[in-house]
Amino acid sequence: MSRLIPFKALGPRATAPAFVLSIVISLLLGCAMPASHVGMIPATFDIAKKHPQPVRVSVTGGQETEAVGRPHIPNSAFAQALVESITRSQTFSRVVEGQSKEEDYLLSVTLFSLDKLVFGRMVKLEAGWTLRRAGPGAIAWQESITSENSESNVQLATEGAARNNIAQALAKISRLNL
Repeated sequence: MSRLIPFKALGPRATAPAFVLSIVISLLLGCAMPASHVGMIPATFDIAKKHPQPVRVSVTGGQETEAVGRPHIPNSAFAQALVESITRSQTFSRVVEGQSKEEDYLLSVTLFSLDKLVFGRMVKLEAGWTLRRAGPGAIAWQESITSENSESNVQLATEGAARNNIAQALAKISRLNL
């Protein structure tokens, strides 16, 4: 049976490698954290006009978990950030939750790709956005938006890329004649 030896017992030379190892492990575990919905909400919005209609939001393509060090965005977190962004920016009069017939529009977002670039300091996100009328669903607007962000770690860069994607989409939607 092996016996664990405390770091103090290993002497001063073991301190630096142990410290470096603990930092590497912390960074790897920190990189595996999913993007937080709060970090994906833009601080400001470039809104041309506010649409008086209600909208329902749907998000697909995200991932709940991913391999260590890879960026990931859960559908629920992106949807929550988008709902709060629409509410704060007043792009639409309100967001209808769940399955109902109260909305005039359905805003669907598909997270196509999320890539880590340049040693984890930059993340690139591509999302497909579709705004359609409720009911039979005539498409009012559809576009693929690519955004990126560079931060000190993968989680912050992922949140920043999502935040930039949401801000771009809401700015474009606010310029539509609905």
